[in-house]
Amino acid sequence: MLKAIVFDLDGTLLDTIPDIAGSLNRALAACGLPTHSAKECEAFVGGGIREAVCRAVPDRNDTDTVERVLARYLADYPLHCAEQTNPYPGVHEMLAGLSERGYALSVLSNKTEATAVKIIRTFFPDIPFRCVFGRAEGRPLKPDPAAVTPVLEALGLSRSEVAYVGDSGTDMTFALAAGLYPVAAPWGYRSREELEACGAAILPDSPLALAAALENR
Repeated sequence: MLKAIVFDLDGTLLDTIPDIAGSLNRALAACGLPTHSAKECEAFVGGGIREAVCRAVPDRNDTDTVERVLARYLADYPLHCAEQTNPYPGVHEMLAGLSERGYALSVLSNKTEATAVKIIRTFFPDIPFRCVFGRAEGRPLKPDPAAVTPVLEALGLSRSEVAYVGDSGTDMTFALAAGLYPVAAPWGYRSREELEACGAAILPDSPLALAAALENR
């Protein structure tokens, strides 16, 4: 029986690409490098910000450049992470409904933890998330299945009692490897085909359909 729903953040609860792209492009430009459209930046995210920067720079093997761009991004993004970001339609209603039905709600993101907490508090101040975990020193990142350990400890639940909702194949791969119920968010940055191929058990058309599907599984 499912007792908790853990959510990815980017592309799942919120469209964060406009602010990510803004900070990434400012970092690239400051280092004298070409910038990218918001649509191009969608293809960069999903594996953590270091991987996104590697994809954005002309030569991902140029370690010095990657580190310079990454440092500028990490200094810029927390200041601008809630300017053009918006929740997807129906997400707030989905979260409120799941909470009212007794599910414990949490977030597990590869974002820096302080930034993830800031975004959740800004856009969902009335949703009682039990915990919000992000990137922190010494803590594994998705898709490492060990990334779920602090979440399970905070919730006091077993893996079989937890669903993980994400918008990418990486999220589905992570959920399956971690022993969580894999639920897709096809309204995000990746295709339904990718999510299905990576093992999504539920492929709802909308956030409200997701809530209904979980109730009826």
